Amino acid sequence: MSIAEKYARATISSNLRDDAHHHNTESLAAVALSDPDKINGIGHLLMRVKVANDASSYPALSVKWTVIVESKSINRKWPSHVVAHKVAKASLDHFLNDRCPICTGIGHLPLAGASRPVLSDDPCPACNGQGTRALECNARTLDYVQSMVETLHDLMRHAAGRAMQKLSNDMEL
Repeated sequence: MSIAEKYARATISSNLRDDAHHHNTESLAAVALSDPDKINGIGHLLMRVKVANDASSYPALSVKWTVIVESKSINRKWPSHVVAHKVAKASLDHFLNDRCPICTGIGHLPLAGASRPVLSDDPCPACNGQGTRALECNARTLDYVQSMVETLHDLMRHAAGRAMQKLSNDMEL
C-alpha cells in the first residue's frame, strides 16, 4: 500500500487510535513531519488536497504554488506572453483533477451487457489508455503548463518518499 493510500485511509478513518493494533496516525504524522521548508512546504499540502480531498487547504496550496511558478518563470526567463499565475492555476487544476472523465482513470471502458463488471481489452478512446485527461490550455503555453504539472508530480513523489523514509526510520526492526 502506497503512502498516498495510507494517508487517504487515515484521513477518512473514524478511529485514530495509535496503539499496538491501530496505526492510522503513522502516515498522517510522517507526511506532516517529513515536509521541511526545503521544498517550500508544499508536499503535505499536495497530499492533503489531492489525496485527502481537503478543499480547505487549497487556498494555501494555490498561493504557495503560484509563488513557486512565478520564481521559476523569472529564473527560466519565460517569454512575456507566458503569464506565470495563469500557468500556476492551469497546472495545479490539471494536477488535482487529471483523471479521464470517460474511463474514470482506469484506461479501459467497461464492456456493455456483461453480467459482472468486465473491462474491455481496448484502451479508452478518450485517453488512449493513459487514464488521464488531456491538458487544456493555450497552445502557446502548453509546454510551460506541462512542465509545471511534471514538477507537481515530482514534489508529490518527493513528499511521499520522505514520508516513507520517516516511517521506515521510526520502525523497530
